[in-house]
Amino acid sequence: MRELAGRVSSLDPDAGAALHAIAYFDALVESRAGLEAVVRAAAVLAGCAAGLRDPARRAVVRVLPDGRREDGEPTGTRAPLHDDDGAVVWLERPAGAGDPARDALDAVILERMAATARIVLDRTRPLGRREDPAAVELLVDPGAAPEVRRAAARRLALVGDAFVVTVGTGAPPAGSWVAVRPGDLVVTVEAAGTPGPRPARHAVGPAVGLDDLPLSHELARLALRLTTAPDEPGPTSVDAAEVTGLLALADGCDSGAASIEVAAIERVVARFGWAPTTLFAVAADPSLRAAATRLHVHHSTLQERVDQIGHALGWSVVTPAGRTRLAIALALRLLRANRW
Repeated sequence: MRELAGRVSSLDPDAGAALHAIAYFDALVESRAGLEAVVRAAAVLAGCAAGLRDPARRAVVRVLPDGRREDGEPTGTRAPLHDDDGAVVWLERPAGAGDPARDALDAVILERMAATARIVLDRTRPLGRREDPAAVELLVDPGAAPEVRRAAARRLALVGDAFVVTVGTGAPPAGSWVAVRPGDLVVTVEAAGTPGPRPARHAVGPAVGLDDLPLSHELARLALRLTTAPDEPGPTSVDAAEVTGLLALADGCDSGAASIEVAAIERVVARFGWAPTTLFAVAADPSLRAAATRLHVHHSTLQERVDQIGHALGWSVVTPAGRTRLAIALALRLLRANRW
């Protein structure tokens, strides 16, 4: 579509601009962007403020043409989001302002903004009585103003001095505040010390004040990269506050040194069918005897395995330094495999 827009622009600039707008919104759908990104795209493409209001979901998003968010009420040219529920999108420029080409482009932008927003809202539709995806997205949005975040907390009836963000995969837990984020991640926010239902695979961010919820969300998302699926060896639940040091590895997980470590682990995994569970047990348990108990094998059997692993890696995984190196290598492997 972008290539077509470029070709058409050389023949008809107005038609090319319309195709560019369509391609832009199509890309937002593919990347599973949120509501604010959709409204921001409309504002930037149209060169005027744009907004969305959905009373049923208590969502109001307004973005200025320079990309800054500044919520407000509908004005200008509007288009309905749904039938007869009062939900609208708008561009803050009156139709018929004397420029037919501009009016035509505005109509395309407004239509595509509405269509894209409907897709986002369908993706984040409430799945239970207490769920309010739009409010949760505002709570963890680093670009949201403090007063907007406080208003979202009031909508969710969140009270307290500290809150935590949980990020997970799979089916959203029933009866919690839920938002489905890019990458199909399930996000919930709750008061610290009052854990609710959580997905089978999840990570929990540190307890923070309301204004630091975006940080808790970011750390929870990073910690989720250190989890494994329920049918794989490794933790299905991680508390970000307990693995802060390992989270710092995320920025360097694609470095040359990290690639060498992970490649060595991959060679061992490919060579020995028992390696994945054995590597995790050796790294996680306090002793080889405890690891053997976890694996349901005799201590001597495990000793033979770690000898083979050490030979294949070129370094022992049972010395203090070797176990630390193994734990870091396994963490790097997970961080490289899980790109949330």
